[in-house]
Amino acid sequence: TTLKLHSNELEEIPALLISSLEHLDLKYNKIGTINIGAFDALVNLKTLDLWGNDTINDGAFAALVNLKTLNLRGNELDKIPVLSISTLEELNLEHNKISTINDGAFEALVNLKTLDLSWTELEEIPVFAFEALVNLKSLNLQGNPFKCDC
Repeated sequence: TTLKLHSNELEEIPALLISSLEHLDLKYNKIGTINIGAFDALVNLKTLDLWGNDTINDGAFAALVNLKTLNLRGNELDKIPVLSISTLEELNLEHNKISTINDGAFEALVNLKTLDLSWTELEEIPVFAFEALVNLKSLNLQGNPFKCDC
């Protein structure tokens, strides 16, 4: 089941009690905060597209235990949100304001295959930033203002 709610000027995520929902498109809205519990009923969700909204709270995605693809492109994020979704295979953080990768940011993402951190504001990458990403096949870091003292 797919639900497309993009470009509706939504400011919050509506109550969605559709447990069979697999794909949810919320891009280009005005969602400023995603409260913990917003996705609790969406236990079968596999794809979530939040491209072009505003901010994301840590823990907002905890209920999405079957999520495979998460698009957080263009959300004005200044840090990588805490994601404990071991099923996640694709994560897009492109065009955000992320300047650093915190320790353990990707620790739970053991099945991640594609990570896009392009056009963020990364200046450096910690040595062990991607250590937990044992299944990573594609990493996009283009367009970042890296500072190198090499």
